[in-house]
Amino acid sequence: MINTYEDYLKQPNSLKMEDALKIYTEMTVCIGKCKLEDKKAFWNDFLARAAEYTGIRNRWEFMNREEKIEADSDRTLTHDGFITSVNILARIADNEGVDNSWREKLGEERKRIGDFACFVTYITGISNR
Repeated sequence: MINTYEDYLKQPNSLKMEDALKIYTEMTVCIGKCKLEDKKAFWNDFLARAAEYTGIRNRWEFMNREEKIEADSDRTLTHDGFITSVNILARIADNEGVDNSWREKLGEERKRIGDFACFVTYITGISNR
């Protein structure tokens, strides 16, 4: 079977591209308003972790069962790292009194946050042409 975006949208708690773009845009505005001196380093870490997780998830498509078993713990750790980077950005905004309602819109469901990592990588990838 060849995966399609339409099939993805049929899955529970899927994240529509339009919603991911809104959340991402709200994040950029939010972090832009923060005054923390090294916020750019935290933002870059967020982007790097999104790309790393997306790479693993893309390779999952053509891994055999044994490869998936071997890669599963690294995939989970990478996913956890991405979630942590999202939460750090939300806390930075919260500490500075900047609206971070984007975090609530993203939600807490792991698969949805992983989907968001893929959308972030898509956005940054096409933006850097």
